[in-house]
Amino acid sequence: MKKVSNLFLLALSVLVLVSCNDDDNNTDMSRVKVALKTSQTALKSDATTTESFVLEKFNICIGEIEFDINDDMEDVLPEGTPTFSDVELEGPFLIDLLSADAITGIDLASVNVPNAIYEEIEFEFEQYDKEEPAEMTNNTIVASGTYEGTPFTIISEEKLEIELEYENGYTLDGADSRLFIDLNLGNLKTLVAAIDFSGAITEEDGSILITKDKNDNILEQFEDAIEDSFDIDEDDEEDDD
Repeated sequence: MKKVSNLFLLALSVLVLVSCNDDDNNTDMSRVKVALKTSQTALKSDATTTESFVLEKFNICIGEIEFDINDDMEDVLPEGTPTFSDVELEGPFLIDLLSADAITGIDLASVNVPNAIYEEIEFEFEQYDKEEPAEMTNNTIVASGTYEGTPFTIISEEKLEIELEYENGYTLDGADSRLFIDLNLGNLKTLVAAIDFSGAITEEDGSILITKDKNDNILEQFEDAIEDSFDIDEDDEEDDD
């Protein structure tokens, strides 16, 4: 399980839009809408993103998204609130990370969340259980492109678990706000460019297939790179009209 603690260095993005509850008399809940976005920020200020790694397709399937409450808040929440530490957005969510919508945020789902201070968001990559698109069936990640000009395809069934911690806690108080959970493609490309593809087993046409059964060492490093490319953008909170 990967834990990310520095939330101001963005990385892999889900957008959370918090709007006022339709019931103006209910001051104990906030309406949270979740979406996913991508960014291109480099891993470090002196790092340059190499074009040796080019993504042409990048689809993932995410399961439930869970909001974990700050432990100190458990005893001060409004009496009668049913659940404090296990507030969930139900998946699965199939996401095209290279779509134009991913740059600004792809809406996923919404949920009523008790007003409190939350310490982290957790989510898990889930195997896609539908027949279309067929390439995603029973998989969590499907990516393709070129590495130093050689075509590759990456297929993963791994149920990656991501924990994103808020630096100072995420406070829900009924006010409108936005929160982005970000997948940083710039970071991902930088990390993947450091992977050694030279020993990869190639197909008859010269392409590289990367799965749990073939070139699995590269697959594991790619999965690690994805985990290291998720973060939360606390700077992008804003009022919703």
